[in-house]
Order: sequence, then structure tokens, then C-alpha cells
Amino acid sequence: MTLLSAVMLAAQEGGEFEAPTVEHSFFFDKVGQGEVVSSVKAMVLLGLGVILIMAFYLAASRKSAIVPGKLQFAGESAYGFVRNGVAIEILGGANGRKWAGFLATLFSFIIIQNLWGIVPLAQMPVTSHFAIPVLLALTVWFLYMFVGIQKHGFFGFFKLMCYIPGIPVAMHLLLIPIEFLSNIILRPFTLAIRLFANMFAGHMLITIAAVGTLYLWGEGGVLNYILGVLPFIGSLGLVFFELLIASLQAYVFALLAAIYLESSLADSH
Repeated sequence: MTLLSAVMLAAQEGGEFEAPTVEHSFFFDKVGQGEVVSSVKAMVLLGLGVILIMAFYLAASRKSAIVPGKLQFAGESAYGFVRNGVAIEILGGANGRKWAGFLATLFSFIIIQNLWGIVPLAQMPVTSHFAIPVLLALTVWFLYMFVGIQKHGFFGFFKLMCYIPGIPVAMHLLLIPIEFLSNIILRPFTLAIRLFANMFAGHMLITIAAVGTLYLWGEGGVLNYILGVLPFIGSLGLVFFELLIASLQAYVFALLAAIYLESSLADSH
């Protein structure tokens, strides 16, 4: 039983309002026990999202033509937006074209998994499950470390990340630990938290507004029906706001990934 159906049943039986919880909103169909818990719905949406992305780009590139059709134009526009607006803009021409495919894939994956939160029946952003942003952030972090060490060598890379030339020697005692913490340790953490927190909070706000609406309307009475209109309007407004946030967070994640890669490939701090 989902939270929405539980609220309707409670209202019909004269029960009290049950505030949305993480269990109800994200793990109402959980599998596993103890510390290892996952949502069946989230896993299904995750897989379905990957299939949709692959099908879209394969269909868009299947019959390439000089004058593109609608589907080819949509695929080229999505890829071109990331290639020109993120990859080449941040990494430069050669490196930008080299990493454009990865960044476009990253952007496409995140935006699809974000948008599940406003799709009817799905209504769950997969990235609101912390494991997904963590996996994405760690992928970017490992690439960031790998390409930096590959270009500069192990010690050269850490010197690039942690050593700031041209400052008094005594300042290095303070700045080297700060730079190490900022550039090496915290980058995957902040990447994951930013995406997770935005999508988690947005889903909870929509859930609270929807549950409040159903509870008031389920209670009956003219006053409750009138009051229920307010959270209903709020939930609709939050859906459109979530569309903006879902798109923005996918762009920001891809942009920061490009910035991190650029910093590891740069010749100087």
C-alpha cells in the first residue's frame, strides 16, 4: 500500500493525517532487509531510463541525412547542446570533442532519471535515491583522478591540485591541506549531495502537497474541499518547478564534471 492510498483509507475511516516519510515516499515497495534496502520501482525506472536513452539516440542516428528529420534533429540538438555549451566551452576544442560523448551521456542519463519524478504513474526521480548520485559522482571522480595522473604523473597531479605557486612558504602549511580536502576528497561528495538533495527535496514537497490534498478531500465537507484546493494548486506549481530543477541539475552535474576534468588536464593550478 502506498502512502496516498493509506491517506485515503484513513480519511474514510476518520483517521488522523499521516505525514509523508522517507519509507512511504521512496521505499514503499522495498526489497531487502537491514542496511541493504532498495526500491523495486526505482530499479525498474532506472533500467527503463537507460533503454529509452539508447533507443532515442539509436533511432536518431539510424537514418542520418544532410537535412535532418525531426528525430535526427532532436538527437543532434541534445548532443550539440552538451558538446558546444559544456564540453568545448570548458575543455576547449580537442579535449571538448574527446569528452563530448561522455558528458552528453551523463547529461542524458541524469535528466531522464530526474524527470521520472513528474511522469504520471512513475512519479519518482531515481536520483532521489542516494546510491545513484554517489555512483555518478564516483565515476566522475575516478575519471578526474585517472586522466590527471595519466597526464601529470602521480606526484605531479597531486602537486597540481594541492600546491599554489607564488605564495609565502609558511602559507603552504595551511593551504595544502585545504586544497587537498577541496580538490581530492570533497569533490565527489559535493557532486552527489547537490543532485540528491535537490531531487529528494522536490519529490518530498510534491508528495506533501498531494497527500494534503487527498486527505482534505477524503475528509469531506465543504470547507475541506475548499481548503484542499490550495495544496492541489501548490502541487501543480511544484511539478513545473521540478521540471526546471530536473533539467538544471542535469546541466550543472555535466558542467561540473567538465570543469573537474579540465582542472585535471590543465598545465597549471
